[in-house]
Amino acid sequence: MIQLINTLANVVMMMFCLWAVLNKHLETKIFGTAALSLAAITSFINVLRPDSFGFFGEQSEVLSNVAVAILAIWFWVRWRQCNCRKK
Repeated sequence: MIQLINTLANVVMMMFCLWAVLNKHLETKIFGTAALSLAAITSFINVLRPDSFGFFGEQSEVLSNVAVAILAIWFWVRWRQCNCRKK
């Protein structure tokens, strides 16, 4: 059951990241695009878990956590730029 929940969460994360990168109305810039792409790739690897990926297949959960941490920093920086400017 927990594996099914994990797979579903990875699919949702992958779809969200793909939507955010491909959406023309959302300005992600280089750092955001790289972080979203990394999160989508690691989610894809987590769903498939192929043995041919070697290190990336084994450590995909760690890479996914790193990608989510980068995304959290990116979202915080973007929020701060939008909401904390002095007018």
